[in-house]
Amino acid sequence: MNMKKTVLFLVALLWAISVHAQQDTLRVSTRFTSHVIFSTDITYADMSDSRAIAAKVVEQNKNMIALKARDRFGEPCSVSALESNGRMWTFVVVYDDSPHDLIVDTRGSGREPDKDEQPGSREKGGKKKEPSRRGTASTWKGGDAPMLDEVSVMRRGLYHIGTSGYGITLLCENICSYSDITYMVFSVDNGSGISYQVTDATFVIESRRQSKRTVAYDQTTFPRSRYGSLSAGPGEKGRIVYSFDKMTLSKDQVLRVYFYENGGQRNLVMSISPNDINKARSLLIK
Repeated sequence: MNMKKTVLFLVALLWAISVHAQQDTLRVSTRFTSHVIFSTDITYADMSDSRAIAAKVVEQNKNMIALKARDRFGEPCSVSALESNGRMWTFVVVYDDSPHDLIVDTRGSGREPDKDEQPGSREKGGKKKEPSRRGTASTWKGGDAPMLDEVSVMRRGLYHIGTSGYGITLLCENICSYSDITYMVFSVDNGSGISYQVTDATFVIESRRQSKRTVAYDQTTFPRSRYGSLSAGPGEKGRIVYSFDKMTLSKDQVLRVYFYENGGQRNLVMSISPNDINKARSLLIK
């Protein structure tokens, strides 16, 4: 009888631990560093395979963990973290050449769902509502920031920004803002007979006035998240949306966007003026 009680107790304990420990999937690569933000400082962290991934608690912010793949790996591994508030997290880590989200913010994961987000909630007609979607620029910003897939299908607002060559046409179709978030939408049209593959664009804020007597300070800026792809097969098109922390430029600066072809030399560059950046269409205005 005592043995039976002990087994039941252990089963209940393991179930409680599994419910309490929050689990999600992290995608990491060798090229990009991913960050996970927690509500409180991390007091314990563990990796299941230190040969596949590198992880560390950020010294300046003890509530952040930085992760990066040491090399490509096929079998998933895991990272666990314990917050000072007692909350335990376990993440399954998989390899991805171009992760969709480079920043995962767990601080909003403990909120109570809204009424219309309750599982199984139904509309008036009896139709089951779809659960709310994740994966937005608001993975690091709170509030009701538009999702990247929603920005992707918005009406085109820009027609004068682009570059072309080698049968490839790249366009900046939209620059939008929502509070302290800047969105940029790019499209690629491959008119050549060879596939065009770009893992990611490189964004550099440069000085418009170069002089031999002055030092030029170029600043590379990194997107917070992305949705879509810049790769396109022969005769095909592609589209991608990037979100950034609030971006503004002075009149002496310009944003250069560099597109480097994977395994090829069809590299292109696009220039975006401070006027286009600073006058980004506000998505707060309905």
